[in-house]
Amino acid sequence: MTKQTATQAATRRGNGRQAHYADRVLGGLRLIAVHEVGAIQAHVAAVGERVRVAHRARGVGELLRNQFDLLPESRNRWRRDQLVRRELWRGFVRDLKTRA
Repeated sequence: MTKQTATQAATRRGNGRQAHYADRVLGGLRLIAVHEVGAIQAHVAAVGERVRVAHRARGVGELLRNQFDLLPESRNRWRRDQLVRRELWRGFVRDLKTRA
């Protein structure tokens, strides 16, 4: 094998490795983006529910009580989203650290 042929072969291997890592990066970021879009959609739906509940309230006391009753659900949704987000980022970093 000539020096030029060996260099070309090494370049092809390097390009294949770069493409593999680029696929990993894009795949991981895609998963994170899909989760974030879903989380935002869930939060928007929750805000819509709060507005509907507020609209049905007959007075300030009922409005406050109803909104207060929705707090645990909101807190749990935020926690779940944060746990999923953390695991997605950990998996993303772990995938990038492993060799192909």
